[in-house]
Amino acid sequence: MTRRSLTAILIFATLLVAVLTLINGINETTKGGRLIGFSLGDDQSDLTISSVISGFPADLAGLEPGDMVISLDGTPTETLPDILGAAATLIRGKPTSLTFLRKGEIKTVQVIPGAPLPWGSLLWGLLAILGYTAVALLARFRAPDGLPSRLLSFFSIAVALELALPLSIPWVPNWFLYREVLFYLLTGLQLGLELHLASVIPKRYAWFDDRPWLTRLYYTIGLSAGGITALLSAADFFEIQGTSGLADFAHAAMNHVVLVGWGLAVVTILIVQFRNSITPGHRNQALIVLSGVVPWVLYNIAESFARTQEIDFGAWFDLAQPIVLLLYPVVIFIAIFRYHLFDIRVAFKRSLVLALVGIVVIALFSAVFEALSSRFGQIEQAGPLQVALFALTMLLLGLLFNPVRRFIQRVVDARFYPEKIAQKERLAELAANLPSLGNLGAIGRLVVEEVTRVFGVTSSTLLVSDPASGLLLSLASASDEPSDDNDSSLLLESSDPGIDQLRLARRPLPADILAAASPALAQRIGTVGAETATGLVNGDTLVGLLLLGPKNDRSKLTTEEQGLLRMFSHNLATVLENVRLFQCATYEQLTGLLRREAILEALEVEIERASRYKRPLTVGMIDLDHFKTVNDTWGHLAGDAMLQKVATELKDCLRTTDQIGRYGGEEFLFFLTETDLETGVRVAEKLRAAIEHLPSPVVEAPGLQITASIGLTELRLGTDPPPTATDLIRTADGALYQGKEAGRNRVVTAGS
Repeated sequence: MTRRSLTAILIFATLLVAVLTLINGINETTKGGRLIGFSLGDDQSDLTISSVISGFPADLAGLEPGDMVISLDGTPTETLPDILGAAATLIRGKPTSLTFLRKGEIKTVQVIPGAPLPWGSLLWGLLAILGYTAVALLARFRAPDGLPSRLLSFFSIAVALELALPLSIPWVPNWFLYREVLFYLLTGLQLGLELHLASVIPKRYAWFDDRPWLTRLYYTIGLSAGGITALLSAADFFEIQGTSGLADFAHAAMNHVVLVGWGLAVVTILIVQFRNSITPGHRNQALIVLSGVVPWVLYNIAESFARTQEIDFGAWFDLAQPIVLLLYPVVIFIAIFRYHLFDIRVAFKRSLVLALVGIVVIALFSAVFEALSSRFGQIEQAGPLQVALFALTMLLLGLLFNPVRRFIQRVVDARFYPEKIAQKERLAELAANLPSLGNLGAIGRLVVEEVTRVFGVTSSTLLVSDPASGLLLSLASASDEPSDDNDSSLLLESSDPGIDQLRLARRPLPADILAAASPALAQRIGTVGAETATGLVNGDTLVGLLLLGPKNDRSKLTTEEQGLLRMFSHNLATVLENVRLFQCATYEQLTGLLRREAILEALEVEIERASRYKRPLTVGMIDLDHFKTVNDTWGHLAGDAMLQKVATELKDCLRTTDQIGRYGGEEFLFFLTETDLETGVRVAEKLRAAIEHLPSPVVEAPGLQITASIGLTELRLGTDPPPTATDLIRTADGALYQGKEAGRNRVVTAGS
């Protein structure tokens, strides 16, 4: 199936879970409103009360075990269906008559139907359903796409569907049969999915790949066990001769043999996976999944033992089931994310918020529903109306849920995590100030400095993508331990598998995940000691890459910090793209210098100004020595790194009033305003020396030295007509080639 088809199935199943959960809630509310609080024996024709629940209407009316029900609400009752039919007409709070036989004497009492709703068990079950549904959706839309994520997604939604199946749907005839069939089919599907999932966590090893029949065996066993049990249940329901005993046997085998064997098989597979793991990360993943499945297996064994030995462990045992069930998919989800999404502090905060929201929502639900029930509860035949009121109450709570959650989230953040609020505000302020800086260099320097400070990391590096070449070029770096060659090997092709993974993920990823996808990227980000990387994506365009080193306290980025970094990276990508589009016609992406057309235009303007006001002007040409040899020997990426490093140094050595641009190839054109030729020579010598002392940009050739030859000329005032930009460039270029012929790595003036 295609990804779109699988997603459509998951969304449909999620909607079905929501509908079934709503029906469950309506059923429980309706049933609670009609509840009297006694139970009968197993024989449908024996209406003798076997037990009475303390504090419920039957107990308050004086009914006792041993009483035999004769009529309910004026309806004679001879069989269990008669009582159930009469009970279906009862209304919460409306007194009804109940006639019974006690020790040969017929008595009639008034009973007021309605029992408190079991909010605890309802909420517990709802949390389990929501938990499984959330894991299914997260695994589909947030986890790295792959077979484990898909299997986890469908396993989780299958369990959610099973838990959401209501015990009854009044308007669906024979729903009990449909429920039995669906329950066992879903159980069989889960069996196959879970065995398959355990076989590919943390990865597919040879023992599994060499046995493709294992996958078919998993699903054959699971669906066969579930299908046979469902078929026998249906046969027993329709009272087909000879199937009753077989159905009981199938149920017992499913509950006491298949479930226990299923769990033990999953444990065995995970142990095999652990033994086959060759890296600590894979062994840890197998162990963490094993830690989640063992409680579930032990629970199944204990439940099977309790049923066969007729032992009652108490209510706590039933309440523990949702936790044990939910633990397994949660730990697999963590394993798929390689532990980077789980943060105990974040888990505590979210649990606290969820608990507070749950309390508020339940309180609102109780208040609203009780108010509506008290207002309309006396209307005759109010059953359908109660359903409508319940749906209306749920709709109102749905509308209130998000505002309540956001309010509680703000309160919890302000009370327990003020430093996170400050961190978020600093990033928001940084994102708001970036557009006003106007150029990529200033934006890059501010970003790496602030990101290093806000996230408390040892270093950060910002790279931008060159639209023409598709290369990622280092724009700025910041580090607690500055190094001269932090950006020496950061030329990356945007088609690199690791970069492609970042583009698709649209969130921060750990360096070890990227290293597995791209050895080339691993080698390059290792140069700057990056531990986390996030792609800067605007639409479908990769604008750049932000690399973060380890945190100062050696801890990992928390889930919330990853979320903040993700949001900031989206804002930064938009800012960089806008500035890049603005500067694209003026500045060159590779060097960050003015383009040829832009520097020529600026020179023409400066010549006109200097000629008008009789001010000195020096013009120079720079050419890198033996640049072709570097390209031929070490490749064009090394040549680009050299051009980038030289351009950065030249910009740093010149004043803001001076201008420099890339004239072509390895040649640079610059002019010095308000500067005569004598002073210009001193500036040019400073540029030449700075280039000579640059470290090698080629990792493979650390001893490679960069040198440059520089030719200078000045604007001669008083000439008629005044020289043009072409004239000055031709003169400076002539001086440059004199320097080349004289041995290179020197400054030569025109006419010297």
